[in-house]
Amino acid sequence: MRPTRRGLAALAVAVVALVVGARFGIVGLNAFVVPVLVGYVVGATQLYRAPTPTVERSTPPAGFPGERRTVTVEVESTVQFDLEETVPDRLRVAGATVLGPNGRERPDAGTVTDGQVGVSLPGDATVRLDCELVGRGVHDLGPATARLRDSLGLLTSERTLPGTGSVVVYPDVVGLADAGPLTGLVERATADDRAAFDELREYVPGDPLRDVNWKASAKEMDGDLVVTEYAAADEGGITVAGEAGPGYVDEMADAVGSIATYLLDADLIIGVRVPGGEVEADRGETARNRVLELLARTGGGAVDGDAAVLVRAGPDGTTVTVDGRTVPFERLAGEPTAATTEEPEQGLADRVRGVMS
Repeated sequence: MRPTRRGLAALAVAVVALVVGARFGIVGLNAFVVPVLVGYVVGATQLYRAPTPTVERSTPPAGFPGERRTVTVEVESTVQFDLEETVPDRLRVAGATVLGPNGRERPDAGTVTDGQVGVSLPGDATVRLDCELVGRGVHDLGPATARLRDSLGLLTSERTLPGTGSVVVYPDVVGLADAGPLTGLVERATADDRAAFDELREYVPGDPLRDVNWKASAKEMDGDLVVTEYAAADEGGITVAGEAGPGYVDEMADAVGSIATYLLDADLIIGVRVPGGEVEADRGETARNRVLELLARTGGGAVDGDAAVLVRAGPDGTTVTVDGRTVPFERLAGEPTAATTEEPEQGLADRVRGVMS
């Protein structure tokens, strides 16, 4: 607990009044001293008894770099105070709006600087932070620092408010201008394996006549046609794996996320394996969200096991290996790149040495 600028000014006036009064015998100057002392006693008692403010942060939906999200900070306090919220490097707060207990906006109550947001609060309040997502990762807002003030503004007490709020930022996913070696993988996955029976179902307009099961159709009492469905050659799922050396995790996550999105857009079943974990083979939006969430959280390192698509990111760039062919990811993303030669598939030991070098 320490005095504020106002408290120091009031204390200075009281000391001067006390000295002048004692020196020249002006008893009336003591009238300046007593109120200041009483104010200090009341303020100290108020801050001592005041409970630590509580802070509850909302969790915004995950997003991609460049998007914006609003984080709501609900604050409860019995005294007025200044709140400072620390902002991680990969988030940028564009503005802070303060709403009082009555729901009215308090203009000029918030200030935003690099890496920090400061707001002046009357007590209970709601703070809305307009955050721009800058880079991949799981970024924590908080813990916050509160500087409580007594009702006269003479004293302040600093307290750390426990708790944080997380903002998830997905990798920077780009469209593939040239699917390159992925084309053959998609064709195999979408082609019917006519030796692998899946199920019989009723014929619908548009089904090819070659899929009509005439023997089963002849047994239908109402004369309906029956179609044989075959499993896709890679119906079990395509595994995309990613490895990254220190300092190159973002590049790996961007590439894996872009390739996984391309395959999911083709309605394929895919699984993803990276140093931070694994997503089991699945398709659709659920799989997409789980993959992006994993890539937002993953770190660097190598992975074990086989994969149809292997992404490696390191000092020499980001490469994609499919069916023994290795090409720079920039080629798939449509970015200009120097001519490269195809590289043979490496074993796990070589891959571990490569990503850690």
